[in-house]
Amino acid sequence: LIATMDAPLMEDNEGLLVIGAGFGRTGTSSTKIALEKLLDAKSYHMGECWQHNHFSMWEEAYLGRPDWKSIFKGYKATLDYPGCAMFAELMAEYPNAKVLLTVRSAESWYKSVSDTIWSPISPEEHWVWRWNVRLSYGRTWQRVAKMFTKKTLLPGVTRRDAEGCIKSFDAWTEHVKATVPPEKLLIFDVKEGWAPLCKFLGKPVPDEPFPHVNDTKELRGFFQSIVYWLYAWNLFAAAMGGAAVWQIWKRLL
Repeated sequence: LIATMDAPLMEDNEGLLVIGAGFGRTGTSSTKIALEKLLDAKSYHMGECWQHNHFSMWEEAYLGRPDWKSIFKGYKATLDYPGCAMFAELMAEYPNAKVLLTVRSAESWYKSVSDTIWSPISPEEHWVWRWNVRLSYGRTWQRVAKMFTKKTLLPGVTRRDAEGCIKSFDAWTEHVKATVPPEKLLIFDVKEGWAPLCKFLGKPVPDEPFPHVNDTKELRGFFQSIVYWLYAWNLFAAAMGGAAVWQIWKRLL
């Protein structure tokens, strides 16, 4: 899958240069690191949304009231959820940007998301993320996840519908191809390494291996550790709350 042009990017001091249209678990974390090296600038990803608690801003964006300048301040590229679902809107906002569609086989993608970001322990699915007082954005996060699902999967398809999700993944690829002018689009599998990405962006190929991070085992372990911590915090908060109620009750007796 090779880019159709190798013209340099049109540098824009305030806007995005690369818009990612690929779903999570298509090598977006590795590609993020690669883009940061090639562009010498930060790339926006799911982790940045979490780190900066941008979920309310993304909820507004999905509702048609985006504040792109605030969300992408200091960034030159965006990849993964939640931005990939709004690639067309971002193209309108940043007409000089190129679009990067990260891909893999639909079947392997569905297995990966089912084991990680769509698994029962993930922030988008588990109740403990929604109700923990330490994570005030948990409910907003899960609302945005539902909006993302509605915008990207075929009508009537849920995340537990393997066949429907696989069809949706392939349909999304066709949708992106039909929307983006060929000279502005790279369909990219991280297994291809630096060459097609560098050609697409008009950048020299770095003398180092292409990044490889955020595998399934690593991500599941991270989610599991956070869930355990949230369980512990909930128990602690419940115990402290119970103790406070008991002290008040004793004073009333």
